[in-house]
Amino acid sequence: MAKLSSPHFLCIGAAKSATTSLFNILKQHPLISVSSFKEPHFFDISDNYNKGKEWYLRSYFSNASPSNILGEFTPTYLSSPLSPKRIVETFGTEMKFIVLLRNPIDRAYSHYLHTKRDEHESLEFMEALLKETDRLKEADEITRFRYSYVNQGKYAQHISNYLNYFSIDKFHFVLFEDFVEKKLKTIQEILYFLDLPNYEKLDLSVESNKASVAKSRKLKRFIKNDSVFKRIAKVILPSLVLRQKIRNIIHALNNKETVKKSFLKKDRELIYTKFFKQEIQMLEKMLNLDLNNWKEC
Repeated sequence: MAKLSSPHFLCIGAAKSATTSLFNILKQHPLISVSSFKEPHFFDISDNYNKGKEWYLRSYFSNASPSNILGEFTPTYLSSPLSPKRIVETFGTEMKFIVLLRNPIDRAYSHYLHTKRDEHESLEFMEALLKETDRLKEADEITRFRYSYVNQGKYAQHISNYLNYFSIDKFHFVLFEDFVEKKLKTIQEILYFLDLPNYEKLDLSVESNKASVAKSRKLKRFIKNDSVFKRIAKVILPSLVLRQKIRNIIHALNNKETVKKSFLKKDRELIYTKFFKQEIQMLEKMLNLDLNNWKEC
């Protein structure tokens, strides 16, 4: 196959904003090849980034068609302070970015439930938000992603970081509400942004990463924790991509859909005022968006 030199677009977030559903829709397009699985975390995890560009392309795009548009989806790239500089240094300034933006309060709560489902969170939601700054002070990269419920919703701050390296015309912003309520129009606009034709056979009914709980907590802990079996698996299956695919399949099979619990209106008002009011106002001005529905508590 011809040598691949770069993905053409990155979906950089935000986390818990339907990026998995978008991944599963766009990969159906015959002119799009996505990474071998979602979220390679190349630019935001130093151990991966230090393995270099050729490792990244070989590991995640080995089966991609050289004639296709190549895409990669890692939603934590948006909030990663190092990712914009690493992207421009690795692939230049012509990269395109898709950014899905969800009401940061709802995004934070969905993120919290995900972390709690994976048994990494013991605090109540409000307590976790109030303690986030202290928790992140000494956090490593993985821990930072896990507990940054508020930080990952500071969209204006993170987009400003990207605009230090890339021009605004390289970005296509999608509101979560539009993706849910006007999916066909939203997908058509994304394809136009990527200079691709519409494809009528896309299955837009795909819904991924719904609220869920583990069927087996023991299996969840086994997957999460280090063990002699996992060390043996690394020897038997040296391919990182294959191990991650198997791990993702086991995770998916072990999850069952559940009803997402709501939280009190007074807590929602407090979260909006304390953490996101100014950010939302800044984002409206930066992107010329109407976000009044995000302000309704």
